[in-house]
Amino acid sequence: MMEPRLKNELAAAELTLRHARLWRELTFCCLGAAVAGILFLLLQGFSGWNSPILWIVPLLGGMIATGFVWRRHSRREADFASLVADVEREHPALRHLLSAAAEQEPDAGGFRFLQLRVIDEVLAHPQRESWKRRLEQRLAAAKTGGVAALAAALAALLVLAYGSGRAHPVFGALLARGVTVTPGDTQVERGSSLVIAARFGGEPPPEAALVLVSASGKTQRIALERHLADPVFGASLSEVSEEAHYHVEYAGGKSPDYKITVFDYPSLLRADALLVFPAYTGLTNKTVPDTRRISAVEGTRLTYTLQLNKPVKRARFVSGDQSLDLDLQSNALAVLDSYLLTNSSHFTLALEDAEGRASKFPADFILHVLTNQRPVVKVVFPRGDQRVSRLEEMQLQGEASDDFGLLKYGVGFGVAGQDPRFIELGGSAPGNQKLSFNYLIPLENLGVEEDQVIGYFVWADDNGPDGKPRRTFSDIFFAEVRPFEEIFRPEQSGMSENESQGQQGQQGQENPNVKLAELQKEIVVATWKLQQNTSQ
Repeated sequence: MMEPRLKNELAAAELTLRHARLWRELTFCCLGAAVAGILFLLLQGFSGWNSPILWIVPLLGGMIATGFVWRRHSRREADFASLVADVEREHPALRHLLSAAAEQEPDAGGFRFLQLRVIDEVLAHPQRESWKRRLEQRLAAAKTGGVAALAAALAALLVLAYGSGRAHPVFGALLARGVTVTPGDTQVERGSSLVIAARFGGEPPPEAALVLVSASGKTQRIALERHLADPVFGASLSEVSEEAHYHVEYAGGKSPDYKITVFDYPSLLRADALLVFPAYTGLTNKTVPDTRRISAVEGTRLTYTLQLNKPVKRARFVSGDQSLDLDLQSNALAVLDSYLLTNSSHFTLALEDAEGRASKFPADFILHVLTNQRPVVKVVFPRGDQRVSRLEEMQLQGEASDDFGLLKYGVGFGVAGQDPRFIELGGSAPGNQKLSFNYLIPLENLGVEEDQVIGYFVWADDNGPDGKPRRTFSDIFFAEVRPFEEIFRPEQSGMSENESQGQQGQQGQENPNVKLAELQKEIVVATWKLQQNTSQ
């Protein structure tokens, strides 16, 4: 009689091992049923023989095998010797120790000291928990394999019992007398044509028909055409406008059902533009419906709302190396929000849908930006340089105009070498309107002397592209102060040309103020042009 503690320990382990063996045997039963079902499926496909009760054969075979295994398991007694051999085979450290402990028998006075010592050593062995876990893992693996085999058997029986071309297209080709339908499940662009063909592997039937069921519920039956002895039947659909299912029918059977999926390439349907003009223009915000060409002054904010034919994954405006991502909204909308127009540009709309399809015909957008021109200002009278008296009142007349209106305008004048005076003659004025203005310069109040030079010009202020005032000047002209009395002599005849030039040169050398005046004018003109170029 085995020692009670050791017996309880081995009994629990032996039960685990016996259950693992039971699950392995049940796994083989289920696999046998699955293999039988697959063989019957192949038999149906190649021979065409079919029976409504054919699936019962592998089912009964599996059930009978399962019952036999279960009955044998219930009658099986505990086999400690087999357990000990199995454990010692996987754990060499227990070899001979576990079998020796299991073979101990008590005498009339019970177990002796050495016998108990061997049994206690087994019960306290460090690998005791290890071989128990190993047996539990084997049981779990056997259960997993059994469940998987059962699922495979059920799947094979279901396909065998209820498999048809419609429900199971994998086996439908075998059951459909070897017919191959192309293109099968396919995707086509909306509005395009589609050719459907059916090729028969064996003796082709005398006729075949295409049955097309559209998504709207409409059913069409189209006779397939065959050329001479060609085993291929075919038909062409001139335009596919909606999704549909189709199959091929012939004498004695039909093919599996296939699906036609219709898709659209992403494209632009409508582009509405909102223009928010800069405040300095005084223009009212404008909405331009359905346009791809925009013309607006620099500084305008453009918001483009694009209506697409379908939702997309990405939408961009592309121009060379520049790319502007559009905001995607619901209802297949893409928006370019408040884009600042600074330079004219040409963009292409790039669209990409969820399947990675791009636009077949990308839309082009032209943004023409108008420059905010400087005011046009000029001196109308007097034109050119003048000679004036220091007691004279000099009359100035100027003109000014601007594309978006003037802030103020006026004249300016000053003695060469001194800061000019700016006289404001008017305030704001509307755009594209030419203004004329006059001013009288009292030279006597300037305290000018003979041979001094007075520069004069007109100016006007407007708003620049940044919304800040900027000033524009006309060309500068000069008035040279002449003496009160001037002596004019007639040309002396009889003098040679060289003598005349020599006399003029002597007169120029005798009046250095003339040279000084000319030098002053050159300096002022150069400085003026430099300032004008810098302010542009």
